[in-house]
Amino acid sequence: MKRPAPLTLRKFIFSLLALLSSYALLAAASGKKPEAKKRNPYLPRSYKPIEQIEQDIFKLKLKYPNLVHVERIGRTTGMGQPIWAMKVSDNAPKREDEPRILFSGVHHAREPIGASICLELAKTLCEEYKTDPQIKKWVNSIEIWLVPVVNPDGYKYIFENDLRFPWWRKNLRDNDGDGVFNPLYDGVDLNRNYGYNWEEGGDGKPGSWFYRGETPFSENETQAIMNLVRRENFAIGISYHSYGESILFPWGNFKRPPDLELILEIAGAMAARIKRESGRGQYSILPLNGRVGQSSVWMYAEQHVIDYIIEVGTQYFPAEEDIPFIIKENLKGAFYLFDRVLETGIKGHVFDTYTKKPLLAEIMVKELSANYVKPRMTDKEFGGFYRLLTPGKFTLEIRSRGYLPKTIRNVRVKRGECTDFEIGLIPNRKLTNGH
Repeated sequence: MKRPAPLTLRKFIFSLLALLSSYALLAAASGKKPEAKKRNPYLPRSYKPIEQIEQDIFKLKLKYPNLVHVERIGRTTGMGQPIWAMKVSDNAPKREDEPRILFSGVHHAREPIGASICLELAKTLCEEYKTDPQIKKWVNSIEIWLVPVVNPDGYKYIFENDLRFPWWRKNLRDNDGDGVFNPLYDGVDLNRNYGYNWEEGGDGKPGSWFYRGETPFSENETQAIMNLVRRENFAIGISYHSYGESILFPWGNFKRPPDLELILEIAGAMAARIKRESGRGQYSILPLNGRVGQSSVWMYAEQHVIDYIIEVGTQYFPAEEDIPFIIKENLKGAFYLFDRVLETGIKGHVFDTYTKKPLLAEIMVKELSANYVKPRMTDKEFGGFYRLLTPGKFTLEIRSRGYLPKTIRNVRVKRGECTDFEIGLIPNRKLTNGH
């Protein structure tokens, strides 16, 4: 039996605030200007409320309709707020046969600097598209996805209540089911809710700030990211957190990642480009705990996305005067990824030899395979694939259900080059004839 939570003044006030906020959202949908809400006086003024972040997203879409696509990828578990994703690309309303990168922020409510980085990244790409040849190349060649706020409910809770350190971390899941939010018992840590080694990490007690949820992907917020990742087949990504001035990679404390050399190379190159707030030295490189259900761990193991968590700054809410520097430095890391995804690896298409129909297929690099990390897949719409690699010689194995597998040996990958393959598979007649 779930423990009943007593009705408290704090819970009553929060319920009232949630009700008022829902009226404000309805007013916004009807075109009416919402009334000003109470703002937590302990927050630096430079951090924007969730409503302003949403407005900024749609202003970019309105100003750059060909470069920005906006999509609601889900609704939050507690309050049903929209979770917005935006794509920046040269033909943003259209899905193209290009490599894709994912940037996200605010898995944890008290870490809003990630939203600031995502928004500034999108703004920079749009504003400088026509004048900066390098940015134009990136936007023309890559589909760049951003989810500035994964946890709108938790962020809103901090913004509209007089919270101080340690603020709030989780979402607003009603764990005890009493219909009233209780900060001593409710909420799920979204970055312990992903479905790889979920049962080994976080905490099983709802009152813990690291509560992993009842089941993997129990939360709407993590389901939204899961569905987007599966649909878009990202090659690489970053999830912004705070704080620690470190780049965290998958993984340590678990079986050796088969792509460890590549993962460390990319992490090191990013870290070398991002200065610390003090101006002395660059970001550190540290392994994630592979036995915890975190976003980057799941993305690498289940989707073979080379994904990183970057812990920016030296506090949860970096001081107002430090924010521009932090954003500027972290954009350098993002820019490096744009270059890296277009070089040193393999790309191509897999299709039916006879009909030329694109195929959903596994792209396995034999020398870098492991039964605890799933292989890269082709995009089911285009049959396209992008696989980042370090320089070397490899053996490729391509498999698709209903087709004879194909092996390509002695594939040479050179530094700075992306080797292209057009791979036709022959139907397996024994399977297609039902034998």
